[in-house]
Order: sequence, then structure tokens, then C-alpha cells
Amino acid sequence: MLIIPAIDLKKGEIVRLYKGRFDKISYYDYEIENLVRDYLKAGVKRIHIVFLYGAKTGEIEKEEINKIKNIIEIKKVSNRDDCEIQIGGGIRRKQQIEKFLNLGINYIIIGTAFLIPLALSEGYSIQDIKFFYQKSGKNLDIEKEFPEFELIDWLEPEIKEKIIISVDYFKDEITLSGWEVTLPLKPSYVIKKFIERGFKRFLITNIERDGTLEGIDFKNISKIMKEIGKFREDIKEIIVAGGISKENDILLLNSLPYSPTGVIIGKALYQKKLDLKNVIEKYQKN
Repeated sequence: MLIIPAIDLKKGEIVRLYKGRFDKISYYDYEIENLVRDYLKAGVKRIHIVFLYGAKTGEIEKEEINKIKNIIEIKKVSNRDDCEIQIGGGIRRKQQIEKFLNLGINYIIIGTAFLIPLALSEGYSIQDIKFFYQKSGKNLDIEKEFPEFELIDWLEPEIKEKIIISVDYFKDEITLSGWEVTLPLKPSYVIKKFIERGFKRFLITNIERDGTLEGIDFKNISKIMKEIGKFREDIKEIIVAGGISKENDILLLNSLPYSPTGVIIGKALYQKKLDLKNVIEKYQKN
């Protein structure tokens, strides 16, 4: 199982949100470059980076792109090209995807820009989507949320291989637009539909647990993993995030009959609830 440390960026600063809420934000006094060096020394094989404002607004800061370039350079200098980088948050255009892949990013995480077109293909109308946004106290800005409606169909198979579909959920519904909006589609159903469209990598996050240190949502994760188990031959990876606080959370995930291929850990590392090198030795290398 991949042990994947998370770095959430807000205008270049490292932060963590509580349940995805921007009014409950914790700042951490780390330089991202130094943090990445520490992760590489610990033996990580992948790092997870999110542009928080990008997820919310669809716009990525230039400063954050520069941080990504620095990370790629650190990997080279450290002779750790074997460590992959996955990024997400506000990436909603083919040109953006190609730009980051050309920079040396390994995987692009996409949610909103794919989930809205999927909902429309499932029979929901634009008016329905607008209603879901309004229920969440937000207006639908089509140009920002899904500027390229046919993006899914424009992607070549080799680029689809580099896409991780972000399936964030609240109770039994998926969320999008920085987790502020819910759509009445089940996570396992969404994964099934994207498998049918040729995608093989997925990230599942319970937003009610994310940044809480309350432990994983084992009941629902178990249910989702069981429901998608029938498609396991079509799936290359399933990554789980949200609430990881102790080693037992990783142990529980690892014990599932169809277990995730990776787990993302954020606040538990910053607050030293987990020893990164130790869990890598126990779960990633074995």
C-alpha cells in the first residue's frame, strides 16, 4: 500500500482544512521544499499536492505553480525520480493537464470538471445543477466549474492513464466545487461510470472526516470497496483519504478483502501522530 503524504497549499502556504471548510483552517510553519526533502528521505513513493483555492475557485496561483517546479527540481537533485507527484485542485482544462504533465507531474486529480458532465449525462439538467449549487449557498459559474464540457472525450488514452478521478463524498452523495456542493450520485456508481469511460485511477475521500483526526470512515469505505470489487480487474488504483489519525487506520484498510492501493495522510503527520518512515517500512515496503 502506498503511503502518500498530503501537502495542501493556500497561496503557497501549507495548511489543512477541517472538513474542507475555509473558515476552519490551520497553518503550518513548514517550507514546502524542506517538507518534500524530509518525505523523500523517509522513502515516500508518491506525494499528494492540492491547490485549495483552485478547488474552490477554479483558478491556480502562479506562486503555487512555482512551488511545483521547485518540488520537481528537488526530486531531480535528490535522485528520487522514482517518487511520483499527484496534484489536484482547479485543474479543469486540457491545456492545464498537458502543461502539468509536461512539467513532470505524474498524475492529475480531477473532480468537478468531470463530475458535472457525468451528472448531465445521467439525466440531470443545468437547472438541476444550479439548484444543487444554490442549496449550498453558491452560484454555478459554468465557465469556471466546467469550461470544457467535452474534456472527458478529448483526452487521449495515454492521458487518461495519468488521470485520478476524485470521488469525494458526504454520507451517500458525491461532492464537488471545493466540497461545497453535493450531488445525489453514489460514489461507487460514479466510479463504475468512469471505468466505463476508460479511467482506472480513483481517489475516495470522506469530507466529514478529512482534517479531523477522527479516524477513517471504515464502514462506508468498506461498503464502497465491496461495491467496486467486481470491477477490480479494470482498476489500477484506489486511494483513500480522510481522517487518518493512527496506524490502526492503515491496518484496517489493509485488512479489507479488496483493499486500497494507497492512503493519503495529512494532519496526522504535521501533528506527529504517525511516524512516516515507520509506516512506510511496515505497509509500503511489504
